[in-house]
This record gives sequence, structure tokens and C-alpha cells, in this order.
Amino acid sequence: MRQQSATLKTLSYTNDPAATLLVSLRRKLSLTITTLAVATVALSAGEALGQTPFRTFPIRGGTQPFAIAEGADGNFWFTLANSSEVARITPRGKIRYFRTPSLSNPAFITLGPDGNMWFGEGSTGKIAFITPEGLITERQFSFFGVSVGITTGADGNIWFTDQTDHAVWRYELASGVFTRFKTPTSNSYPGDITTGSDGNMWFTEQAVGKFGRITPSGVITEFTGVDSPSSIALGPDGNIWISSAFIPQIARVTPALGITLFSTPAMPAIIRPGNNNNLLFTEFSANKLASITTDGVVTESDEFVSSAPEGVAAGKGSQAWMLGTGTNRVYQALFPE
Repeated sequence: MRQQSATLKTLSYTNDPAATLLVSLRRKLSLTITTLAVATVALSAGEALGQTPFRTFPIRGGTQPFAIAEGADGNFWFTLANSSEVARITPRGKIRYFRTPSLSNPAFITLGPDGNMWFGEGSTGKIAFITPEGLITERQFSFFGVSVGITTGADGNIWFTDQTDHAVWRYELASGVFTRFKTPTSNSYPGDITTGSDGNMWFTEQAVGKFGRITPSGVITEFTGVDSPSSIALGPDGNIWISSAFIPQIARVTPALGITLFSTPAMPAIIRPGNNNNLLFTEFSANKLASITTDGVVTESDEFVSSAPEGVAAGKGSQAWMLGTGTNRVYQALFPE
């Protein structure tokens, strides 16, 4: 572990479409992995936010860190998409690795209503959960499905996307029953999914340029108006926020389907709820961490050289946890409020 400092600046800005999210990630990882460094960039308009400390922790038990989320135990859990592993990192930076029973490509991860962490296993046709103690249990929903996005629904069930079958599935914890709901558009490759303030689940369909809404009873409606929708999250304002995969843009979508587009300094990758009145997102190509307020104001970090960040999660206070796929490290930063 080593501690460094990076300067932050505030900027006021009001994966091949037919490819799956995991395939797109593997293409990105063709970047050369180099030693971590931090570049200092002059602040614009003379603004001075000072030095923001951060720490990095090397990932030595697996590769291709993808998604991260906080657990009920106060630790952070992240997936290693190229290693059939899920890892746990404590607030102090101690990492422990847990291998899935099947050869898998763990994708998005979420805290379940049972206190366990649930995640998609990629092309295994399974989803799985891991207890705070590290015991992994798999649940088979098909023999050819690719589970990627996953969320806990307002109904207390687990909802996840299946890219192969262009479907959203519901897994009922009480009964252990899986129910499949096909998207209206074929070959839509649904990806990330979140639970909205309206009690519905919202998901992205990057391959067809759409995003969708599914009710707890399984009624799906698709929408356009967001370019190449990739990652999706519920904001503190009760709206849905969607990152665009191929243009520097984030969309705010109200439950009534009012869409507002905000420009970002670089193309956003994964977006997640932030610490305060904002959301956090990563900029894979720019090697940066950023946040966006509910009014569309972006705060961008300076470059974490070669980090190629993907997953991000808010921690305690002003902490942000970020996964560097290029450096194979976990980053803990104090991001500005």
C-alpha cells in the first residue's frame, strides 16, 4: 500500500454496439499495464481545491477487476471478471479472494436483502451469492444464459439481465423460483440494471440504443433518447442516470420519462450513487474518477495514469472506491463533496 496525492479540478459541464459488456471490457484490457503514476494538471480558472489523498492496493489474487459494491458488513466486495473470483477489501485495504465453484466471469455485484452479495456469473447460466464469511452458492437459471447486471428489486427479489436470451429474470428468494421476461427487441443484450424510485427496475440495451423499464410483474417497456446507453444508476434525486458508451454524455431520466443530457469531459464508464447530492462515475479512456451533481455539474479528478478504471462505489464520508483494470489495483480516494 502507498499513499499519494492528486489534485482535483471542477468543470462545469451543464463497446461495439453488438458486443456484450464483458466482451467490450476485454477489448479495453488490451492496453499495456504500466506502473501506477499520478499526473498533476493545472486547475482551470484559478480554482484551488487542494491536494486530495488517496491510497492504492494491489490485486495479487486475480485479474480484470470489474464491479464493486459495499456489503452489509462495511467491507467492499468486487468481482474479478477474468479469474472466476470475488474479492473482499476492508476499509484498511486488506484483500481476500474467493473462487466461484464454476469457471465463471463474475460481472456486476449488489447487496441482497438477505445481507449477502449477489452477482452475475457471465456465461455459466448462473447467478451466485457470497456470504460475509466468503461462502459462495450458485443458482442455475439456464444452460446458455449470460448474467451481467443485477439488483435487488423493491419487491425484495433479485433481478438480473441475461444477454444471450435478451431477457430480464426475477429470482424469488423465498421460493427459489426463476421467472424470465423477454425484452420486446431481439438481440438487445441487456446489461446494467438498477431499481428506480418508482418501484420498477430500469436497465440498458446498448446494442440497440435503448433503455428499458420492467415492473415487478414483468411488464417491459423500451425507450430511446439516450445514445448507446451503457451503465445505469438511481440518483439521490429519485431519477435514473445513464452513461453513454461511445460519446461523452450522461443522461438524467425522470420517472415520467423526461430526459436531460449532460456533457462530460470524457466518455463515462460505470456510474453509481455518490456520497451526497451526486453520482460517481469512471472515465476509462481518460484514467479518471468523476462525479456529477443532480444539476449536471461535473467534478473530475486528474489522471490516475494507466488505471483504466471501471467499477466505482461510494464509501463513508467523502470516500470513493474505484477499480483500476489497467493497473490491477483498488483505489480509495477522498473525493470532493
